[in-house]
Amino acid sequence: MNQLVFLDTDTMLDYLENRHKEVRDIIAQLLLLHKKGKIALVTSAFNIAELIDKEFETHFIGWCMREKMSYDETFGRLRRDEQYVRTVSENSRGDIEKGIREFVFKNRIDVLTLPQNYQYQELYDLIYNRQLKSQDAVNVATALGWKATYFLTNDSNLAEKIGDLFDVYKLRDDRLREAFRNNVLEAV
Repeated sequence: MNQLVFLDTDTMLDYLENRHKEVRDIIAQLLLLHKKGKIALVTSAFNIAELIDKEFETHFIGWCMREKMSYDETFGRLRRDEQYVRTVSENSRGDIEKGIREFVFKNRIDVLTLPQNYQYQELYDLIYNRQLKSQDAVNVATALGWKATYFLTNDSNLAEKIGDLFDVYKLRDDRLREAFRNNVLEAV
């Protein structure tokens, strides 16, 4: 069976927005291994929703910067002027949809939900005992439910709290990124 590599939202954003070259390079390598059938790349339905949300925010803020809006005006409108945000976001919608569609669906990254026979008691543990935010708990539960081998994130707090559940790699951390290259990419 293939090793399942779970991608958290922030790692996908690093790739899509070209925010962090080293992370982008690792995701590109993973995509090649995935296409060759050597690993399986997966994410959660929640991460896709969050990816859409964050991409809209990024495009909205970028538009405001091009319009030379101040910080206060940009974030004031983002928080209070729903119609303005919707209008600006509609202009970016096609590009955002295309980028996400090409990344996730063209690359055939599996978008997972909780397995049908999932025991919800685990969510209680993730939220109450590990103190995870609800969205992180759903992502971790999804990865656990499908028996992901690796969990890739840039969230230090999350990685610390779930490090005993699977191999977690924070790809923005130089040491951990190098360990992932050596222990996983070169071994596949």
